[in-house]
Amino acid sequence: MKYRALVTAEMIGPMLDRFNDKIDFVYDGYAIDHDVMPHRELIEKIGDYDILICEYDTIDREVFEHADKLKLIICCRGNVKSVIDLEAAMEKGVIVCNNSGRNAAAVTDMTMGYILDLTRNITLTNSLIHNRVITTDVKSKPDEYADTVWGLDKNSPFIRFRGDSINHMTLGLVGCGNAGRLVAEKARVFGMNIIAYDPYIDINRVPDFVKLVNFDDFLKLSDVISVHCTVTPQTKRMFNKQTFAKMKKGSYFINTARGEIVDENALIEALNSHQLAGAAIDVTITEPIASDSPLLDAENLIITPHIAGSAYDVQVCGTEMVCQTLEDWINNLKPRNYVVYK
Repeated sequence: MKYRALVTAEMIGPMLDRFNDKIDFVYDGYAIDHDVMPHRELIEKIGDYDILICEYDTIDREVFEHADKLKLIICCRGNVKSVIDLEAAMEKGVIVCNNSGRNAAAVTDMTMGYILDLTRNITLTNSLIHNRVITTDVKSKPDEYADTVWGLDKNSPFIRFRGDSINHMTLGLVGCGNAGRLVAEKARVFGMNIIAYDPYIDINRVPDFVKLVNFDDFLKLSDVISVHCTVTPQTKRMFNKQTFAKMKKGSYFINTARGEIVDENALIEALNSHQLAGAAIDVTITEPIASDSPLLDAENLIITPHIAGSAYDVQVCGTEMVCQTLEDWINNLKPRNYVVYK
């Protein structure tokens, strides 16, 4: 007998073909048209399947009540608690696995891009040029310097937008999990000194070139802070007016984790008062961001539309992780990325 799997997550289909002799895959919902399946439709269909490979669907108690055949859920994201009722899964005896770390490479690439952008004024000067703010048709320097520098006075971009080299900076990481460790490895190549604050990490998983410190020291020592943790009661509004005040004056702040970790009004105040030299956020408390959001008027703030984890190779990595989980499960092994295991 072959298992039946309902796939409502974005997958690289041919990578699953190796299981075709054991599993019939049916693609629906987000896997077909990037539109989440209506909840009622999922409830009506789930009873026919042994396996659910999902991403954005809400798997609540009502879904489990109709899932008489369901044995395995693979959710293609890291934190599954917000979309899956884990208690109901345990009661039903359904194994739940996640894809923790599938987008770590993409997120950390973006993090390094933010660091370089902020410290070298890349986005800022590009915008000034395209908006014709610092362009000019007036010749103001000798011909021998025509392609050497934009100007020879204090208003020259060479002076006004002089940046900071990051090889003498300290990078502070909030969270030293999959993404935190990977960004540490990349930042190390640039010569950055790296510290981390993570009260829950297994010290044996921390690279030897990363120093764990308490939160107060973390704030005082970091030239750049990058957030790589989940939202919990302890991390919600973790960065607030008091936190930003304790950071180095002229430091930088980056958040690619979740918007609720930051008090946005406090961030705006820290930027406009120049307590922070700049910030980059890929996440906001409300998404998509509203056209009248005060964040849009904050000084030296780069905002991107929650795309740090969106790269083509993320689907390849995620599909491979699904394959590993299926391989383990078919062979009666405990899956590597299990969250609930009967």
